[in-house]
Amino acid sequence: MKRTIGTGLRIWSRKGAAWPVQLLIRAGMNVVFGLPRGLMVEPSQGCTGGCRGCKPALNPGALTPELLVAWLECRPAKPVTIHFSGKHSDPLASPFLKDLALISRNCASMISLSTIGLGFRPTHETLPFDRWLFSLPAASRDSWMALRGHDRLDEVLDAVRRVHRRGSSMVELVLTIWKQSEGDLEAFNTLAAREGIRCTKTVFGRYDPDGYHIGRVENLALTAPGSPYELNGDGCLVLRRTPFGCPLAGSLFLSAEGVLRPCPFTGNEAPYEPNPTRDGWDTAKSWTVLKRQRRFQACRFCI
Repeated sequence: MKRTIGTGLRIWSRKGAAWPVQLLIRAGMNVVFGLPRGLMVEPSQGCTGGCRGCKPALNPGALTPELLVAWLECRPAKPVTIHFSGKHSDPLASPFLKDLALISRNCASMISLSTIGLGFRPTHETLPFDRWLFSLPAASRDSWMALRGHDRLDEVLDAVRRVHRRGSSMVELVLTIWKQSEGDLEAFNTLAAREGIRCTKTVFGRYDPDGYHIGRVENLALTAPGSPYELNGDGCLVLRRTPFGCPLAGSLFLSAEGVLRPCPFTGNEAPYEPNPTRDGWDTAKSWTVLKRQRRFQACRFCI
């Protein structure tokens, strides 16, 4: 909540006195039409991480500006927030990121982006995001090397500094705790203080049933205090405690293929809408209830 308020105040100071009114109207319209207020967008299927053992898509797809416009134009109410993120990908890999950001800025009251910070180009810091979230898999060179097979920490920090120096966006550092980086909390706090980043967060790495490198069982911090996962008596991964509701109940997910899904973690087994239509948005209304009840296959591992 503190981060959201801080971001809101920063946007308000830039966009003028009418901005909160616009935000409330958009939020109210989403309530009227029964839609989640947020939209998560995957700009690209490509990834800039280059992690050891990971096989990225050879010909990654990219969400085109025209397709994003088509989905937004048939939405019965404009989203309050649009958040750019990836599934097994990173938004910075998109060749259309600038156009997607400009379209989103004109359709939503707040736009944000999550990235691993690799593949950052000099023009990226000028993109009109209200909030940048840089996700670090580790905060020390040794743990970064142990997890990813390379040390690109300096490259990420250079990207953080570029955005932070502009001062027009909120910058947040997120440490994702894996087995190899579960001892990095002190190093992470020191790093954030040195860079002057006040907004920080730690989260646990998620299990990935699709088998991608980072989300495999052997990389999870199963013995770390607060770990959401454990192995049961049969050696199967389970949640220690089933969370109440869905952490992404307030959003829907638009993939780089232009397919609308309940969230980034559901796959082809879940309901989805492949074409931008008003009927597609109407169908998506029912997904929120199913997400809150944790009825999807991916909910078994969602933390």
